[in-house]
Amino acid sequence: MSTKTRLGPTPPRGLLPDGTVRTTGWLIIAGRPVSSGVLAAIAFAFIPFATMPWSEVGFLPLFTAAAGYGMWKLHTTLVCPASQARNLGACPAYRLAPGQDIRLHGEIGPVTRLVDVSLHPGGRVLVVVSGGRELNWAADRPVQLVRLVT
Repeated sequence: MSTKTRLGPTPPRGLLPDGTVRTTGWLIIAGRPVSSGVLAAIAFAFIPFATMPWSEVGFLPLFTAAAGYGMWKLHTTLVCPASQARNLGACPAYRLAPGQDIRLHGEIGPVTRLVDVSLHPGGRVLVVVSGGRELNWAADRPVQLVRLVT
């Protein structure tokens, strides 16, 4: 599977008016990210077991899982657009630089681009993100760097 990094003037899918980018979603299970698309497929695979006798299920879970994934994909591209993002690792806030993409809430959640980063006395970092929002963080606060992909 090929992934392309989002660069250039094309806005990412799921860009909101406040400058954040909606992402497709992940659930962290045992320290590993699991795509919400996979979770949708698994959930839909169980529908036949809950709605009909087990002896009549056959291959139906394969079809319902594919339908669940397809509905998730349709939802994240057309109904409620969202970009996929890959975490690159955490770094302390004082090492951030303008132009980097970060997650606002730890390892999951929306992504935003840094516009300005300045170190202030007392070990605080003032971060300005796209959309103009200003955040005041401790210098050693871990911040998740990300890469938006298509």
